[in-house]
Amino acid sequence: MLLSETSDWMGVAHRVQPRIAIVIKHISAYKVALFDQQEGRLDGITSRSIHLGSMLEYYPERARGTMVFISDLQLLDLPFQLGRSDILFWHHILELCFYCMPLGSRSPELFELLLFLYTMDTWGCWNAQSKKLYLCKLLITIGWYREVEALSVVTLQYIRAIPVDRMHEVRLDEESEKRVDEWLRVCVAEHPAIGKFKTMHFLRGE
Repeated sequence: MLLSETSDWMGVAHRVQPRIAIVIKHISAYKVALFDQQEGRLDGITSRSIHLGSMLEYYPERARGTMVFISDLQLLDLPFQLGRSDILFWHHILELCFYCMPLGSRSPELFELLLFLYTMDTWGCWNAQSKKLYLCKLLITIGWYREVEALSVVTLQYIRAIPVDRMHEVRLDEESEKRVDEWLRVCVAEHPAIGKFKTMHFLRGE
C-alpha cells in the first residue's frame, strides 16, 4: 500500500488515500483515460508511460475537474490470461468503456464487472457466446438500454442479472445468438464516434 501526505494552505499535513484505477486508453504519450474505482471516468497526466489495461494504485497529486495529475504510481495487475487468450476482446471492452462513458460518470457496478476480468482464471470456459453476453452486460451497465426488435428491455434486464462468474454456463440457441449479435451491432453502430472505433471486427467475428 502506498502512503503519502499533502498539506493545506496552513501547512497542516493530511493523509492522502491512494486510488485504484484502470487505464482504458492512451490519449497521448503521458495522458491516459482512467476508470477510477471511486471517481469514475477521469483523464490523468503521468510522468511515465503505462500499459493499456493496467490496474493502478496511485495518488492524485492535484486535480482540475476531471483531470488528475498522478504521482507515486504502482502497477497492481494486468489481465495476462485474457490478453493471451483474446487480446482483441479485451481491447474492445476498453474501447467501449472509453467511448461510452462520459468524463465524470461513475459506476461501481461497471468497475466490478471489469475487475472480474483480472481475477478470472478459467478462460477456457468462456466461448464466443459468453463474451457476447459479457459485452451486452457491459453496455447495459453503462446505461445502454437500446431496445430493438431483436431484444426487449425485459430480455436485456435478464442478461444484466446474470452473475458474471456464471456467464459461461448460459447456452444460447442459434436464433437467440443472432439476436444478441444484432443488438450489439446496432448499439455500437449508432454511437456518434463509431468512425474512431478500431475493434469493430470483433463483433463481426473477423
